[in-house]
Amino acid sequence: MQLLIYCPKVTPRIKYTFNFIFREILGCDFEFTGIAHDFLASTQPKISYADAPLADELFFASAPLLNQHAITPIDIELTAFGDRQVPFAVANSTLPFDVFAASFYFLSRYEEYLPFEADEHGRFRAELSLQYQLGLLAVPVIDNWALLLKNILLKKFPSLIFVKRKFSFVPTIDVDRAYHFRSSGLLKNTIRFLKAAQQLKTDKMLSIIKTGLGHNDPFDTYDYLKQIHSEYGLSPVFFFLLAKSNNNSFDSNLDPNEEVFKSLILETAQYASIGLHPSYASNTETHKISEELQNLEQISRQRIDSSRQHFIKVHLPQTYLQLIKAGINHDYSMGYPSQVGFRAGTCTSFFWYDLQLEKQTHLKIHPFALMDVTLQQYLKLRPQQAMAQIDELIANIRLVDGTFSSLWHNESLSDTRPWKGWKAVYEHLLEQASQHERI
Repeated sequence: MQLLIYCPKVTPRIKYTFNFIFREILGCDFEFTGIAHDFLASTQPKISYADAPLADELFFASAPLLNQHAITPIDIELTAFGDRQVPFAVANSTLPFDVFAASFYFLSRYEEYLPFEADEHGRFRAELSLQYQLGLLAVPVIDNWALLLKNILLKKFPSLIFVKRKFSFVPTIDVDRAYHFRSSGLLKNTIRFLKAAQQLKTDKMLSIIKTGLGHNDPFDTYDYLKQIHSEYGLSPVFFFLLAKSNNNSFDSNLDPNEEVFKSLILETAQYASIGLHPSYASNTETHKISEELQNLEQISRQRIDSSRQHFIKVHLPQTYLQLIKAGINHDYSMGYPSQVGFRAGTCTSFFWYDLQLEKQTHLKIHPFALMDVTLQQYLKLRPQQAMAQIDELIANIRLVDGTFSSLWHNESLSDTRPWKGWKAVYEHLLEQASQHERI
């Protein structure tokens, strides 16, 4: 049975938000009506979203945000809800806050369109986000709110149909540096060896010698990844950085014309999904996105329409507009470098809403919940502490039967400094996530 929603005016923001919550998360079909007489006469399950109720129906009071068509600073009123503070407080409503306005604010990344103090890489900092300030970043809060709505509706309308979701896990791997020493050349590796000797870094000296003698490069963890993902029946996604040499100090992968790199990409594409890792330089020299994408397609011999920004450099709306222009349909950059959690407030994939044009686009955003670099470098956790953080995140996603997406790097599985002990963290992550997936 379909849910009827009374709304005096269905704006693009309202349509987008209700579609995401009811259809994408809850699997509940609905229709809007702006005709009060038809709504009051209807005997089907119904709610209203407006300034005031029409009668004694389930009424959700609306804050102004979803009826607006501008990007301006908002004076957001908070209210207590459970043990948390939540935004967009309203009165005389089924809930004490506008759950739809709050969801849209997080999902659209509204605050990232406003002026902000960027970090050293020009990125919006997690600590500036409203979710972080309210202590909501570590939970998929929109998915939680959607389940709350479901329970409210089922209590009133037991016959209303919802589709049951199932927890899923998507491991993703960024290949920033395919190899550490292999293919670097004798001169470069000799300089590295002498520098390591001067600094008494015996582990690095030994790795250089072993690689020179034909042993595996420490960053060559690809056979291991193939094997362990296969053991758990997982379908990983690999993102390759194809920056041309001498782009800048942040784009340090092998030259894409190197045969050993081409072979790696082609072999990986045989058993896993692959996507582009647009270079750091491509954020300012945007033509590089198309060039790198074309190069990856030629090497892999397949159409590529997925990407994740190197250094998680997302600047709205420019980044997503450039990706769309290049032919990207799926982006995996929605997460923070410095904090774990849910940048857009959800663990569910969603279509990007362009706030400047006030419309939903065809670019699908796949949020990730955590990154190895976040745990080790930003939060400075030890392996055991990282495992506890992973367990907490998985539990939060499992509660809403959502999708857990992790971001790891091939080099952090090398089990060499500074990643000594972190291979065990990844194995713990796979074990825990796969156990939940089988439940």
